[in-house]
Amino acid sequence: MRFSCERDDLYKAVQGVLGVVASKGVHPVYECVQITSDADTLTLQATDLEIGMNIRVGPTDRLVIDRPGTSVVPAQRLAAILRELPKGPVSFDWDADRRECKLQGGNARFKIQGPSPEDFPEIPDVGGAEEVAVSAGSLRRMIKRTAFAAAKERMRYALNGLLIQVTGDSIELVATDGRRLALERDTCNNPGETELRAIVPTKGFQQLDKGLGGPEETVWLSIGNNHFRARTGALTMVSRLVEGSFPSYQDVVPEACTHSAMISREVLHSALRRMSLVTSRDAQCVRLAFTADGLTVSARSADGSAEERIACGYDGSDEVLGFNPEFILDALGVVTSDDISLEWNGKGSPGKITEGSYTYVVMPVSLE
Repeated sequence: MRFSCERDDLYKAVQGVLGVVASKGVHPVYECVQITSDADTLTLQATDLEIGMNIRVGPTDRLVIDRPGTSVVPAQRLAAILRELPKGPVSFDWDADRRECKLQGGNARFKIQGPSPEDFPEIPDVGGAEEVAVSAGSLRRMIKRTAFAAAKERMRYALNGLLIQVTGDSIELVATDGRRLALERDTCNNPGETELRAIVPTKGFQQLDKGLGGPEETVWLSIGNNHFRARTGALTMVSRLVEGSFPSYQDVVPEACTHSAMISREVLHSALRRMSLVTSRDAQCVRLAFTADGLTVSARSADGSAEERIACGYDGSDEVLGFNPEFILDALGVVTSDDISLEWNGKGSPGKITEGSYTYVVMPVSLE
């Protein structure tokens, strides 16, 4: 195969699939990107056997394909070379007999060896599954507001992903690590009244987020053959589903809370960051003491202590709550309102932060 295109176009596409390239030690072919060309389009594809992604380049007048074909090139090396080449056109020539790529940009020339294209694995197909549509802007916001709350520990496998659920024209993304839960809802276009429910690896949604285009772009979602697929005009991401049962998250979210406080998001964020400076791994807790006069935020550990008084709209009885400051900071980083509402049902109950269609629940830390 042989083609020429703008360096930036090819580099952007390589970067787009680089996140799903397998780490070293699996098999050399999984550390590669497959590049396929037809008469006027390039398709770049990568997989780590759990998630597969392909990105299309063209048709465009900046892409000229002289000889269609398929090549497989080490992804990290290709990305590094493209990053260092000067802006402008680059030429790519794959010699199938030698399994060698000749890459030229400006006055620089490179030769890169690659494995046989026949060894590159196929990305699974979800078949003719019904699709629902959501805007890229909505999906990106949903991912941003939930993915950080998913579990990182491999032992909690069913929590190492996001639950996606579609009923009618409602779509939900939910993530939890057992200590906090993030839930975002939006609307979708579901002409077939398809019902979807599956756990998708967090990495799959994170890589999808990186590859999405403008906010008005349509993303089509489907589930089939034990895989989840998201596709746009130029991108397709397919992920194996996470096995296991997702917790009954509806039971975790408090409906009507007996206590509520309104606090400046920016002021609380700054105070928590300051208090977290004296917390430690063994004492990762801040105290929130609510009174009619305001809120006192404090922290204490073997390394020291700190306290700060901030304004707060609260007219209930005196309450002292304990939370992991990082968990509250994570939520404050994704909401946008000037003032946030923190609700709870008394000492020892979880705290709830809401903003429109967004709900965040965080379990308390014992102050004993």
